[in-house]
Amino acid sequence: MVKFFFYDKLTDLELIKKINNNFEIYDGYIVMQNYDIENNILEINNKISKNNKLLYGKIVNFNMKLYDVIKKINEIDECKLENKLKYSLEEILINKTFGGTYKAYIIY
Repeated sequence: MVKFFFYDKLTDLELIKKINNNFEIYDGYIVMQNYDIENNILEINNKISKNNKLLYGKIVNFNMKLYDVIKKINEIDECKLENKLKYSLEEILINKTFGGTYKAYIIY
């Protein structure tokens, strides 16, 4: 099982279903440095003290391999940005809205 934190467009259930119809989903958030919603630029600083803003989204558990989830996301046109050729994949700490901290992957 692989956990992802999705924000922005990928919080839409119909887009998540394009990855796989079988998933668990929870409300959650991450602590980050900055998020420019107009340009879809997310900044997560390696120094925890620099991260002081919350970004809300969805925690999604898939019973798939990481590679297969990434491959499916790449096939979703709504997730592609015109001016962005390179994305980052990181494992970060996420917080479930109603308790619990987990490690999950984020793409930005």
